[in-house]
Amino acid sequence: MYQEAVASYNAAFPDQPMVAQYRSHLNLMQVHMPDKMAQNFSDNDVLHVLLHNWIPLDWVDHTYTYGVVYLEQQFHSPMMSMNIFHKIDDECLQRLLHYGTPPAIPQWDGWREISEDDYYCLLFKHDKEHALPYSPEAKGLYYYIGMDPNQ
Repeated sequence: MYQEAVASYNAAFPDQPMVAQYRSHLNLMQVHMPDKMAQNFSDNDVLHVLLHNWIPLDWVDHTYTYGVVYLEQQFHSPMMSMNIFHKIDDECLQRLLHYGTPPAIPQWDGWREISEDDYYCLLFKHDKEHALPYSPEAKGLYYYIGMDPNQ
C-alpha cells in the first residue's frame, strides 16, 4: 500500500519526489489525537503520515512480520471483526502475489541489549508523554522481527 502511495506521490509531484530519510539524525513528526478520533484514522491517514515523515519503503517492508503476528493475535481475539480481518487478509494476499514477501533489513533482525543511554532516553520520553493530558503510548508486544512468516 505504501509503495503505491509513494508512486502516486511521485507522479503527482515529479519536481519534488519522495526522498526517504537516511541520516543519522531523523526528523519525525508524531501523530497526536484524542482517543475518540482513533476509530476515524484511516489507511490514507497512515499513508499521509508516512509520506509526510519521508519514511523509507524498506522500513515499512521490515514491519511486515510484526503485522502478520499482530493480525494472527487479533484473529484469535473475541473482539476481532471477521469482516475486517477477511478484507485485510484478502488485500495482503493480493499484494503478496503482486510484490512478493517484503524483505527484512538484516541489520535490524533479532534482539539486542539496550544501552544505558537507550534506557534513559526511553525513561525520559515515557515520563514526558505521561505528563500530557492524554496518553499517546501504543500498547502491544514485541516480537522477533525479520523472519519470513510465509515460509
